[in-house]
Order: sequence, then structure tokens, then C-alpha cells
Amino acid sequence: MQLARRLKSGRILVVGLITGAVALGVGLVKTPWQQTATGSGKVVAFSPDERIQTVDAPLSGRISRWFVQEGDLVEAGDPIVEILDIDPDILDRLKREQDAVQNRLAAAKLSAETARLNVERQDKAVAKGLSAPREFEKARLEWAKHLGDEAKAAEDLAKIEVRLWRQGAQLVTAPVSARIQRRLAGDGGVLTSAGAPLATLVPETDSRAIELRISGNDIPLVHKGDEVRVQFEGWPAVQVSGWPSVAVGTFPARVEVVDTADSGDGGFRVLVTPRHREDWPEGLYLRQGTRAQGWILLNEVKLWYELWRRFNGFPVSLSGPPEKVRDPKGGKKEDAK
Repeated sequence: MQLARRLKSGRILVVGLITGAVALGVGLVKTPWQQTATGSGKVVAFSPDERIQTVDAPLSGRISRWFVQEGDLVEAGDPIVEILDIDPDILDRLKREQDAVQNRLAAAKLSAETARLNVERQDKAVAKGLSAPREFEKARLEWAKHLGDEAKAAEDLAKIEVRLWRQGAQLVTAPVSARIQRRLAGDGGVLTSAGAPLATLVPETDSRAIELRISGNDIPLVHKGDEVRVQFEGWPAVQVSGWPSVAVGTFPARVEVVDTADSGDGGFRVLVTPRHREDWPEGLYLRQGTRAQGWILLNEVKLWYELWRRFNGFPVSLSGPPEKVRDPKGGKKEDAK
């Protein structure tokens, strides 16, 4: 043993291991970690009226002609497509039928007025003893019959006017200012039915939001106003979940809407909007449908607690040793119990 030499490198290795273990322990105790609820989704317009819309056929018929092509920009009220009835002479026949019903209604009104005057004459005659009460009752029944004919003619005229209006509504117009994304192919003979989709519109808007899907495990901790970091598809980014301050290529946002019920698949929808419009890329580079990833910032805990939670498979919770715990009303409480 006296002849054996102690290696200096061995002593350095032991000191290094002990120092590393102490530093690791101190780091686990002192290093903060930001808990997050992650979700994925896509970019949409915040207002439902400005999201992708479908223009449907108001009635059955055949497409006569299109006024737009895919990619065209239309204003509200601009014509999109013209639909004609399968019967080309339907308008002429409806107008002739309308004229006939109008004449019948005029005749019914005249007959009812004549019958009313006869009722008044019979009433006076009965009062003077010049006519029998039976004749007065017959006059009243005749008046009621003509009133029924007048009501029936008015009802038929209203039906004809509705059919004419529907035929006039064959010119389908744009409900909002938008760009034509898709349109039904063909014209001059393509048949369509009432309610069938004709074209897809994408409204022009600068209002942007992200529709994230959050698991039911994390949704109880998400509240309106929570801060979010988002990453858009096509934008290179480096996101460290526990340290959002060192993230590169992500964009700030906040929670605007949290659904109170799931979407039917166990996931919950959360709408995320920018804090300021200039925080996100312009609409030209951030179109509706662009995929996005979001990290909703929750509690701040120590690194050792986060590792312990993950090793044990525990969900993000309001209990434990976090320095700042969220208040159920949306604020934050200090010194969690």
C-alpha cells in the first residue's frame, strides 16, 4: 500500500461527482418550472360571421350561368350564380295563373260587397215588415259564402306570389364580402337541389383566433385571460415548455373563450386571440386553416416537483408546492396550501 500511488485524476473525479450532485440538488430545488396545458388546432376568424361559409341553392333547378371564378373577390350582394327552373316556361305560366287569381279575387270582392248591401236591405225590410226573417237569413248566408270565396282567392294569390318570389330568388348573391374558394363545376345544364352547396366563401378579415383542442384533464385549470404561447405551422420556433421566456419563434396570446361542454370527442375548444393585433403575422401569411400549437401557461412550480409529478403520472394540479396558484375566479393566490 505504501508503494501504491494515489491518482490525482481519481480525486478530481470524486470531487467533480460530489460537486455535480450538490449542484443538481440545488438546481432541482431552486429552478422554477412553468406548468402548461398544451393543445393543437388551427387559425380561424374570431367572429363566426367571418369564418368559412357555404352558399347553398335556395331551390331545385339547373345552373344557368356563373358570375364568378375561384379566387375572385366579391362584395356583399354581388351575383354568384343563376339557377333556372327545369321547366323553362314556368314564369309565364305563373304570371298567367296570377292574373287569373287576381280576376277571381276582384270578382269575389264585388260579389261580397253586393251581398253585404243585400243584407242591409233585407234588414231594413224585415224591420218595416216588408220581408220575412227567412229572406234576411238567406242574404246573410249568401254574404258569408262570398266572403269565403274572397278569402280563398286571396290565399291562392299569396301562394302564387310566393312561388313567383322564389323564382325571382334564383339569382344567388354573396351574403358577405369574401373570396371565392370553391365553386360547383359546370353550368348550362348541371342540376342542383334545394340546400345543395354551390360555393365556398372565405370572408376577408383581419380578425384572427386559434381554435385549440384541450384535453378534459387540463381544461379545469384554463380560464379566460390566461397567457398563451403559440407556434404556427411554417414558422420555425423553439419552445421550452417550462421556460417560456427563452422561447424563440413563438407568439404571445391570451385565452378569450373556454367552452363549457366538450366537442363530442372528450376534448374542449378554447379560442385564443392575440393580445395586440401586431403580435401575430399579417393575414396574408396567417390564413384561416393554418395549423397551430399552443401552450397555455398555468402554475409556476419548482423543477423537482414537476419531475416528481411526471414520474408518478400525476396531472397538473392546484395542489403541491407551487409558488403561485390560480384562483378559481381567474386571479392568482400566493402561498398555495
